[in-house]
Amino acid sequence: TQLPHAVGLAHAARLKGDDVVALAMVGDGGTSEGDFHEALNFAAVWQAPVVFLVQNNGFAISVPLAKQTAAPSLAHKAVGYGMPGRLVDGNDAAAVHEVLSDAVRHARAGGGPTLIEAVTYRVEAHTNADDATRYRGDAEVETWKQHDPIALLERELTGRGLLDEAGAETARRDAETMAADLRAHMNEDPALDPMDLFADVYAEPTPQLLEQREQLRAELAAEAEQEGVQG
Repeated sequence: TQLPHAVGLAHAARLKGDDVVALAMVGDGGTSEGDFHEALNFAAVWQAPVVFLVQNNGFAISVPLAKQTAAPSLAHKAVGYGMPGRLVDGNDAAAVHEVLSDAVRHARAGGGPTLIEAVTYRVEAHTNADDATRYRGDAEVETWKQHDPIALLERELTGRGLLDEAGAETARRDAETMAADLRAHMNEDPALDPMDLFADVYAEPTPQLLEQREQLRAELAAEAEQEGVQG
């Protein structure tokens, strides 16, 4: 559902004269949803500066790609909407960066949207409630493990003399620190202000919205006063 939003954001940026390019990411399963097709259609018609990146990991939860589309590739779908389609090895970080960079330059220069399909694989189950052994074998998973994008990039950089073991260890340590920090922040309960419900809804709040805001403010004040009396 975020794809149409990305198109709207990109279209609005162009109308304002900003050189913003929106990057909209979706899985292969998401290409079977109506929002995907609506977004691509509007983006192409409006020539909106947006790049659609499809992470094709082979499965929409448990449904293989062959049961989702008869197209030779998801990138082929771009033809029907009148935009370029690119197919890239999603486990090759350098190739993905190059293809995305080209698409962003194309969009920023007024060339409109691009659909990119990055072919990769989901090694783990979709969720902890998903029994992946029901729809794929261990041999298939082990084969794809040999194409781990991190290992491939590390091997490439090491081969070019751009990375040594000390640098690799530093990168691993920094990555784990960042992941641990992210997990800690995700477990924090944010402090929410109920009055934020009325912020940024309209440039000029409507009379009804102002009335609702004051009603909620009064209810919250009365509740706080009641809690103070009981305390």
